[in-house]
Amino acid sequence: MRKIIGFTGSHVLYFLADCLDLVMDKTCSRRFFPLYRKLLVRSADVENWGGGGGAWGMLWAKLR
Repeated sequence: MRKIIGFTGSHVLYFLADCLDLVMDKTCSRRFFPLYRKLLVRSADVENWGGGGGAWGMLWAKLR
């Protein structure tokens, strides 16, 4: 159950960061960059909390 929550939470946070990046790109503003960075860091934190192998586990496994 913990891995499912970690996987889902990590994807949701990354999706929100991606949406925020689109807003920053369209407005040519970096005003929300601190929030963007926090969302990305929290995404990784949630994945690690879930035991790894979540949203980015497969990607990192391919790169190794």
